Amino acid sequence: MKSKIYTFTAMILLAGLFTATKAIATVHQVQVGNFFFNPSSLNVTVGDTVKWVWVSGSHTTTSSTIPAGATSWDHLINSSNTTYSYTVTAAGTYDYVCTPHAAMGMVASFVATNPSNTLSVAPANQNVGAAAGSTSFTVSSNTSWNAGCNMVWCTCTPSGSGNGTISATYSENTSTSQRSATITVTASGAATQTVTITQAGAAPTLTVTPSSQNVTQAAGSVNFSVTSNTNWTSVSDQTWCTVTPSGTGNGTIAATYTVNSTGSQRIAMITIAVSGLPDQMVTVNQDAALGVNDQAAEAFTFYPNPVRSKLTVLSESLKTSEVEVSIYNINSSRVLGPVTISGSPASIDLSTLSEGIYFLRIGNSGKVQKIVKTL
Repeated sequence: MKSKIYTFTAMILLAGLFTATKAIATVHQVQVGNFFFNPSSLNVTVGDTVKWVWVSGSHTTTSSTIPAGATSWDHLINSSNTTYSYTVTAAGTYDYVCTPHAAMGMVASFVATNPSNTLSVAPANQNVGAAAGSTSFTVSSNTSWNAGCNMVWCTCTPSGSGNGTISATYSENTSTSQRSATITVTASGAATQTVTITQAGAAPTLTVTPSSQNVTQAAGSVNFSVTSNTNWTSVSDQTWCTVTPSGTGNGTIAATYTVNSTGSQRIAMITIAVSGLPDQMVTVNQDAALGVNDQAAEAFTFYPNPVRSKLTVLSESLKTSEVEVSIYNINSSRVLGPVTISGSPASIDLSTLSEGIYFLRIGNSGKVQKIVKTL
C-alpha cells in the first residue's frame, strides 16, 4: 500500500513541476493524507490555482482566515472527492484546516502576492516601403500600457491593456534617404520596450525644363527649373557659359553666358546628374550678332541644305586635319555622332534622320550650323 502511495505522490510532484512552468498562472498541488497537508505552506501569485489532491483518509479543506475580498471554501477530500481547486483572487495570507482533524494539527496556509507586471513587444523592427501605409506590433502584457512615437510622420496606438496590438501608420517618404521612427512602450513596474519602423527612401527623380533656351548674342543669363527629390549637379561644356554647380530637391539652374563675338551661333550643353538616374541635358543656344547663322560656320561650307541623305562639307582645314561633328535635334538631344571627318570635300550620311530641323556642331568649339533634313 505504501508503495502505491509513494508512486502516486511522485506522479503528483512531477505534474506540479510541469505546471509551474506556465508563464501566466500556476497550479500548486497539495497532498491530503491522514492528518497532513503537504506542503503545509505555499507562496503563490494572485491568479494561480491551489489544488488539493487526496492520498488517504477522509478529510476537508476548509478556509479559516482569508484576505478581504477573497472567497471562502469548505470541501470534502476523500476517496469519492479526490480533488478540489481554488483560484486565488486577492493578495494576503490564507489559513485553512481539515475540520475533523484540526485539533490534531492538520492545518496549513498559503501566502498570495500580486503578480509582477510584464511587458514585451515584437518584432523589434518592421521594414516598410517608401509609400504611405501601416504596420503592426504585438504586445504581450498582464497590465495596462502606453505607447508613443518620436516622429511626426508616424503615429501609433496610444495605449492598451493586457495582450494587444500596436498599429503604426506612416506617411510617404518623398526623400531618397532611409528614415526610422522609434515607438516607446511603457507599463508600470515593467521594463520599457522600444521597437522601430525603418522606412525605405523613395526612388530618385529628376526633371529639368525647358530642354533649351534661345538667347541673343549679348551677354546675359537664363534659368532652367529643376524638379527633384535628391541632390543633383550640373556642368556646362563651354567656358563661355557657367551654371549653378549643384543643388538639392527642387531648384533653379542659372546659366550665365558671355557675348557671342564669333559671328556664328553657338551651343552650350548643360549636363544635370543625379545618382542612380541617366543624365539629363539642356542647352543654351546663343545667336550670332544677326541672329541664328544659317550660313556655314566660319571656314566651313555645307551643301546641299536642305539635304536628303549625304551632307557635303568643304574646309581648307580638313585637308590637313580631322574634326568631330555631332547632330542634335531641336530638343538638344544628340541624334548622330560624334562622327570624325577629314579631307575636303568630306561627307556625312544623314539618311537615317527623320525630316526636320537639326543642328550640326563642329567639335567642341561651340560653332553650330542649322541643317534642314528633307525626305
